Amino acid sequence: MSSLLPKILVVDDEAENLSALERVLRGKFEMVGLQSPEKALEEISKQEFQVVVSDLHMPGKMGTELLAEIAKKRPFISRIILTAHTDTKEMLDAINRAEIYRYVTKPWENQELLTVFQQAVSHHLLLVKNQELIEALREKNEKLVVKEKELLYLNQTLEEKVEERTGELKQVNEKLSELAMTDSLTKVFNRRAIFNRFNEEIDRAARYKRPLVIVMVDVDHFKKFNDNEGHVLGDEALKKIAQSFPTNLRKSDAVGRYGGEEFLLILPETKVESGKEISERLRAHIETISFQGQKEEAYLTISMGLAAFPEDGTSAEDLVQVADHALFTAKQRGRNQIVYEKSHGSFFTKN
Repeated sequence: MSSLLPKILVVDDEAENLSALERVLRGKFEMVGLQSPEKALEEISKQEFQVVVSDLHMPGKMGTELLAEIAKKRPFISRIILTAHTDTKEMLDAINRAEIYRYVTKPWENQELLTVFQQAVSHHLLLVKNQELIEALREKNEKLVVKEKELLYLNQTLEEKVEERTGELKQVNEKLSELAMTDSLTKVFNRRAIFNRFNEEIDRAARYKRPLVIVMVDVDHFKKFNDNEGHVLGDEALKKIAQSFPTNLRKSDAVGRYGGEEFLLILPETKVESGKEISERLRAHIETISFQGQKEEAYLTISMGLAAFPEDGTSAEDLVQVADHALFTAKQRGRNQIVYEKSHGSFFTKN
């Protein structure tokens, strides 16, 4: 049972003090009492103690000297000075020299002495636990240093691989972005992308009070051409028309496939008269393009309907409705022309 009790080494040159302490500590601590500092140093090398208690004044060696030597060998033992002297300066010197945990004056009060020893044991256990944690952290740190070196090497290798693949990934991302925004046949904006751009331009025009024109474009008699010449040549015709947009529009303008043979043009910073001029340039160009038919060359034309922001509406839906109605009028009036209908019913046409 005694092996489970905290072990205390007591060093005092007076046997009576050792006997008195043994009676106080019995059953609560396992005490080893020695009268010689030299024997105490030998014993401290053989056994593990939680606390060492030394009388301050002993023949041949001061208690502070003994505890200082013990501290070098067993730094986590709680060290206590036992003394009949109460001189403050001497006590402070003892504390500083031996780095003692506490000092107890003679004669002592038994319960107070037991409390001090119990606290000293707890202090020892805390020091040991703290050291274990420090060692564990040091070991982990050493492992982390090794891992860090490994990671640095891996990072260098990865950086090289990433650098090699960056260009490829960039091209793939650009291609994916383009596919998400581009009509697969004509390579202009798809319906979703052109309406995103449309709404952005409406917001910008509203914020800065700038003009904006949209144009609905429809290829005249395309269904008849498609039926007569076949879908392959019909697709080629749409591609050829779409390819003519960039050369006849400005860099700030945008074009998207609205659906089937219809296209939507967005003309920012544009008033109606300028929108008519741009549209006429495009219309005139399209009617000169030769489209290869199965037996002979064919020619296609376009009809166009305009709407202006904010005169004809302030939302994409309103503007498309106005432009679509103008396009319908152009179709009704014979196709291959441009129509802009104002709210009071007048229109402009060119063929």
